Amino acid sequence: MKVGVIAYTGGNVRSIRSALEELGAEVVYSDQLRMLRECAGLVFPGVGAALPAVHDLRSRGIWDWLPQWDRPFLGICLGMQLLGRETEEGPAPGLGIFPFHIQLFRAAVRLPHIGWNLVRWTQKDPLQEGLPESFYAYFVHSYRAEIGEYTIGMSEYGEAFSSVVRNGLFWGTQFHPEKSGNEGMQLLRNFLKLCKS
Repeated sequence: MKVGVIAYTGGNVRSIRSALEELGAEVVYSDQLRMLRECAGLVFPGVGAALPAVHDLRSRGIWDWLPQWDRPFLGICLGMQLLGRETEEGPAPGLGIFPFHIQLFRAAVRLPHIGWNLVRWTQKDPLQEGLPESFYAYFVHSYRAEIGEYTIGMSEYGEAFSSVVRNGLFWGTQFHPEKSGNEGMQLLRNFLKLCKS
């Protein structure tokens, strides 16, 4: 089964690609729409700054195409944040798939938020299969999405924020599942199962 990993300057590619391949996926790492269209699911990885990532995705012709995707989609970290309406980082526009506005942490003691933190599920979801009601995951970020109807998992770092979100076939994790041990791998396994269905 082919799973696309979107190629752009903000991608954290090596670790997510290795994790998906370990789980049996054929990873298509590309910025070519004809290749990405053939995939059963897409992963939008993210490490880096929002505005350069938007400019890069636009220059590759990917940005305006992404909201048309009709199969399972997983945005990770910056990849999740850019699925919202806009982000204060930059500031930069979002894809508008989620209604949230990404904001800098207001009550955090120290930024960026780096390390392991608790994720607690707030809604039942296929991504949760085989995972406990709460688990630790690895985060690296300074901006966060508020809690809303799209929130299916939440965390706290001075203030509550969305750590897992869903809108239809679009999911996002603020943490890096590929760096989050057995629980992160289980979440990716669940995502691949969705891609097969």
